[in-house]
Amino acid sequence: MSDWPRRVGLIGTGAMGRALAAGLARGRPDLAERLTLTDSQPRALEAALADVGGRVGTLEDVAACDLVCLAVKPGDAEGALAAARGALRPDAVLLSVVAGWTLDRLSAAAPGVPLARTMPNLAVRHGAGVVALSTRHLPDGMEERLRGVLAPLGAVVPLPETLFPAATALAGSGPGLVALVAEALEEGAVSSGLSRPQAREMVVAVLAGTAALLSDGGDPAALRQRVSSPGGSTVAGVAVLERGAVRAHLADAVRAAAERSAEL
Repeated sequence: MSDWPRRVGLIGTGAMGRALAAGLARGRPDLAERLTLTDSQPRALEAALADVGGRVGTLEDVAACDLVCLAVKPGDAEGALAAARGALRPDAVLLSVVAGWTLDRLSAAAPGVPLARTMPNLAVRHGAGVVALSTRHLPDGMEERLRGVLAPLGAVVPLPETLFPAATALAGSGPGLVALVAEALEEGAVSSGLSRPQAREMVVAVLAGTAALLSDGGDPAALRQRVSSPGGSTVAGVAVLERGAVRAHLADAVRAAAERSAEL
C-alpha cells in the first residue's frame, strides 16, 4: 500500500478539479501518469489534459480507480454518482469536493464506499491551499495515507463535519475576501503615485510576506502591534480602518458566508 493510490480518477475537470489534480501531482509526480479524467464538457476535459496530463476515460473507468475525486457542481453530483455507483469499489476512497454534499448524502448515493469529504480552495494548485477533511468508513490506516496524499495541497485540517460551513466560509470564500483587500491596497497605492504594475507586484509581496510572518502560528493582533510604531504610518492607516469598522465587517462577511454554506 506504500504506493497508494495506484490509480486516481477525477470526475469533473472544471477549475477546482484541475487545481486538485495539479496539487496532488506536486508531491507525487507519478500520479499524473495514473490519472484518469472524465467530464461531460469536452472543452473542460481538453483543458485538463493540457494542464495536468492523464488520460481520458469513461465514468466507469474513473469510478474503478483507487481514489475517486468527485469535483462536479452540486446539481450534477447525484447524476454522476448514480451513473458511477456500479463501478465504485468498496475498497476505494471516494473523495468529494462538492459543496453542500454531506457524508450522509454521499453515503446514500454511494453506499458501502469509504468516504472523504473535503473543502479545498483553488490555492491547492500551488501547494498553498487549505483542505478541510472529514471521513467515514475508511479502513484502519487509510486516513493517514489519505492525509499524506493530500499534504502537497497545503494545510490539511481534519474537522468534524458540523464545522464545514465555517471551514467553507474561511477556506473557500476567504481568498475572495482577501482578493478584495488586495484590490483596495492596489487602488490606494496607485492613487498615491505608484504605477499599477508596481502596486500589484508590491501588494502580492506584502500578502505573501504577511502570510509567512503568520505561518508559525503567530497572533495577527501581535503582528499588527509589532509593525505599528507610535505616531507612525501604520497607526494612521489602521485608525481609518477601525473608524470604518472594517474588522467587524470582515468578521460579518465570514459569518454570512458560513450561513450561506450551511444552506447549500
